[in-house]
Amino acid sequence: MGIEGIEALYQECRTKVQDGRAGRGGRGLPVVVLVGTRGSGRTAALAWLGYLGSHRPHAFYDFASAGPRRPHEVAGRLAYGLSHRFARQPSLLFPRLTLGLLVVDPGLSLDANDSRRAGHQLRHALQDAHENNAAADRAADVAGLLQDLNLLQIPGIGLLAGLIRRPPRLPLGIARRTGFSWYAGPHTPVDELVALNRLSKSRTDVDRAAVDRRLCEAFLADLRGEYARRRRDRNCVVLLDNVDAEGGRDFLDLLVRLRDESGVPDPLLAVATASDTGRIPGPFARGPAGVWIRSPEQASHADWERSVPDPPPDASWHWYCVQLRDLTAAEVSQLGAGIADRLPEAPPLAHRLTRGHAWSAGRLLEAAARIPGRGDAEVLLRGILATPVPSAGDDSEAPPLDRVILRDLLDGMNEEQRAALVVCSAAREFDAAWDADLLESFTLRTRNGLARETGTRLWLVDPVPQDAGARGGRGSGYLENSHPRPLSGRPVLHPWLRLLLLQELARSRSRWDEAHEQLQVWHMLYGHPLDVRYHALALGQLDDVVDHLARSLTELPDTDAWLYELYAVTAAPLRTPVLPERTATLRVDRISAELAPRSFAERRALTMLVAALWLAGDPRNRLPAARPELNDTIGSMFQSLAMHSDPRRVGLRHEAAKYI
Repeated sequence: MGIEGIEALYQECRTKVQDGRAGRGGRGLPVVVLVGTRGSGRTAALAWLGYLGSHRPHAFYDFASAGPRRPHEVAGRLAYGLSHRFARQPSLLFPRLTLGLLVVDPGLSLDANDSRRAGHQLRHALQDAHENNAAADRAADVAGLLQDLNLLQIPGIGLLAGLIRRPPRLPLGIARRTGFSWYAGPHTPVDELVALNRLSKSRTDVDRAAVDRRLCEAFLADLRGEYARRRRDRNCVVLLDNVDAEGGRDFLDLLVRLRDESGVPDPLLAVATASDTGRIPGPFARGPAGVWIRSPEQASHADWERSVPDPPPDASWHWYCVQLRDLTAAEVSQLGAGIADRLPEAPPLAHRLTRGHAWSAGRLLEAAARIPGRGDAEVLLRGILATPVPSAGDDSEAPPLDRVILRDLLDGMNEEQRAALVVCSAAREFDAAWDADLLESFTLRTRNGLARETGTRLWLVDPVPQDAGARGGRGSGYLENSHPRPLSGRPVLHPWLRLLLLQELARSRSRWDEAHEQLQVWHMLYGHPLDVRYHALALGQLDDVVDHLARSLTELPDTDAWLYELYAVTAAPLRTPVLPERTATLRVDRISAELAPRSFAERRALTMLVAALWLAGDPRNRLPAARPELNDTIGSMFQSLAMHSDPRRVGLRHEAAKYI
């Protein structure tokens, strides 16, 4: 997940406290947003940051699991978490917010015509709240707090019932002195609070926004006041999960707006997560995500400050998006440490299939853990995506694992969007699906929105280099742009998501053929020879592909150009990439003989090389990991081809060595 770089950014921002005040004279602190695909480990990363900061004031809030809350209600719940007493740390007090939350209690009505009586009502309500805060006796409110703040993770915490109705505990004198004085304005504090109470009864959007604004101002003012009153060595932290859910933007937009207007830094580090960058108003950037995103290795407070234009055109500069990376092979191996002794091939297979997508790798490892460690374990691993996943209490036929995972990854998309995405998976580059009119049978709304939805959900990535490293051999990236007419390099679907979508497309032979035929014609029309052969191979036209590669072996200027073409074409999807009960090595001869009888007889080495590389494109055909089964066939065919081709093709021998 790249948590090391994110951890460094987190610690850097937490420690930017000067003389008890948060970074005066600078830009203050960014709103750090951890972005990633659904299942990329965003919540886990947030939990880890919470653990790292567990000895200083911090609070957690999940906008997806909590009910819809107005900004001032979110501020109240965060104040509750931040006001918890931490060892050797003075508690944070929120007198301004406490008083404001009390005033907007729906059960409190202050007399707008008699300020003396209103003051008496307010003092009486404040006294009652102070006395009632001594016990937490309402189970429903306690359950709500547990859900909103995830307080079960904080050992020994005492819950206060009805936070919004009964604000955080604090001495009564502080609430009166500090709270009342802050609300003073053109009128007396009592008159201002009476006006706030009246606004809270209104149902108009303008009045509701005014209440939210005033109480969030109080929240920030309390934090600044506490850091000015007592020296502290860390900024306080709020961890906000799923800010792209309902209510998340409302709270953070108001927080950013108040920061922008005040120009005064505050000691609050907000770290949020989102899977939809379309809901993040950060600085604009070209590309499918539509927002400026940094990798964990690039992320730092200085990098954020350097990115701020001078002068800033709007408030978007406050946001700083950092994308979680996929897990490395070593990290997936750690996840699967419990089954590695019994099934050593499971962790590397899970990594190769998912490309390190955290949640998906975990699901595959769970499925692998149920595989018995006997002689047919390799067969079961090859068929792991077809493993039935029964639902509790459901007597219907259990769906295969690949469909269950795909459904969860595309959660939030409607059925037509999912069906359209399945069709799009036939295209090598995502944009080609639109250019070739693959979606003409879908509604205009789906056609217009799908590309944006896929891009902002971060499912579009840079292409994976097609070379020996992508087929089980050694080396990656060494053929980049070696061809006279290389591929465009436009964004592609995440390889794991595309694999799942292609399996869905392959369940209908007619849909598979129709999509690839349409793409083949379009690429032919616009002069993309590599893609024409790519879709020809996807359609099983192996004879035609071998004929083309035989000609280009002598026509292209050097071996690297031909190898680039060979790998680009054999990256085509195979409608039935895996037969669990039959090894890929045994399938090479059969595929070659069935799909290309003429070439198999005339150009046996080249035909088997193309078939072997085609099969090796699927990670399940590369077992065992230490010595992928197709490597011998691929290396031997490269050697045989080098012996019978143009003498200048010594590069074919070098390529064969990458599979030894």
